[in-house]
Amino acid sequence: MTLPNTSIEAVFEEEARIVRTGATVEEYLAFENASEERHEFHNGDIIAMPRNTGYHEELSIALASALLTQVRGTARVFGSNLKIMIPTYNRYVYPDVTIVRGEAAYNDAGKRELLNPTVIIEILSPSTADFDLTRKFEYYRSIPSLEEIAYFEPEQPFVQLFRKNAHGRWELIESENGVVEFASVQATVRLTEMYHS
Repeated sequence: MTLPNTSIEAVFEEEARIVRTGATVEEYLAFENASEERHEFHNGDIIAMPRNTGYHEELSIALASALLTQVRGTARVFGSNLKIMIPTYNRYVYPDVTIVRGEAAYNDAGKRELLNPTVIIEILSPSTADFDLTRKFEYYRSIPSLEEIAYFEPEQPFVQLFRKNAHGRWELIESENGVVEFASVQATVRLTEMYHS
């Protein structure tokens, strides 16, 4: 069986989204903070983020809104314009929705580089799904504060939720009756409500 090539170059090369290679973190941050477009940083590669579809945007907003109403006062919910710093792998990435239980910790005074996500939610796209579910999943799991990662399909009610157990191992959690439970922040979402249209 041939596994898909999930290297960063293979995923983004055909779309010509690698803007620059061999950049330092400082060069990336200067470039990104002056840019009107979003770019991720993958160990020297500056990569332009694709534009989202209507399905993607609608689901992202629905998830953030549903979760915010439940966790307000105990956690913070962020959208896709806040980047996460992953120092172990020298990465800066933009999840679709991020939740921080308690106070958010940043790597910078401008509060643009989040260090301590509790929950990360990604909405999959056909062009990057293999990368998101393999390499990027590995990067996310290196974040000490992270307890749950969810991957939602953009057009159909399907989700894969992974939770870190008491032994530090990641487990796939089955949703019951179409309800996804984010135990780390005591919040749930019902798939029929997220995909109502």
